[in-house]
Amino acid sequence: MKKLYCVIGNPIAHSLSPVMHTALLEKNHLDASYVPFLITKETFTAAIQGLKALGISGFNITSPFKEAIIPFLDVLDPEAEACAAVNTVVVKDGRWTGYNTDGAGYLEGLRSIRPITNADQILVLGAGGASKAIFQALSHHTEANIVVANRTVEKAEKMVAGTRHQAMRLSEAEANLAIFTIVIQTTSAGLTEENAELPITLDNLTAGAIVSDIIYNPAETPFLKMAKSRGATIQNGLPMFVNQAAIAFQLWTGIEADRNLMRNIVLQEIGGK
Repeated sequence: MKKLYCVIGNPIAHSLSPVMHTALLEKNHLDASYVPFLITKETFTAAIQGLKALGISGFNITSPFKEAIIPFLDVLDPEAEACAAVNTVVVKDGRWTGYNTDGAGYLEGLRSIRPITNADQILVLGAGGASKAIFQALSHHTEANIVVANRTVEKAEKMVAGTRHQAMRLSEAEANLAIFTIVIQTTSAGLTEENAELPITLDNLTAGAIVSDIIYNPAETPFLKMAKSRGATIQNGLPMFVNQAAIAFQLWTGIEADRNLMRNIVLQEIGGK
């Protein structure tokens, strides 16, 4: 019987997950489809019940439903539980298990630049959903020191509570920027040239630092352009996007995803930027 996978969210029309996963299903000759579903907060419960009734084989969840899905799950993976957000649901023997592959996907991309050591000082800018997933992956799988900086410092303090890591205001992080070897930009600030207000200035950035931005379109955000001009090694959000989807695909099918195929599809869809 043909399997059905999907992604749910709002908005969803911009998602490149369907083209990536469809290509993977076709390459591996799997009798399955992957489709996007636009749902609203008002129809969320009915939509989830509908997926169960349809016998969905697995699905992705994007904003704003990564937290709302949790009460509908039978099992929660420890890292998804730690960041209180789920982006992938695996269905096996009728049981729904929630995972968050964003953090692992980000860490895989970061490690492709170089290994992360216990001497690294990592600054995470922002305290939203993506930041939580990245923070959990970094804190669980590296020995590096991590500082989370946010405009509302209380949100950053809540993220690091119970860990050995620290929270700062953005202004404090900006003043101490020279100590950080890795800077991770997770906010939507500076998404476009027309909105080039950056979360912090990079005047104090140490040349040779790694600076990443989880946005992948445009390929070089104003934040990354500024970091590059300061001598940083930069990375955009494309590796995270591809890797998180590849991990989800393997959780569903047991098959290792072709990341090069996925990357090329995304680049083609966004015009090779």
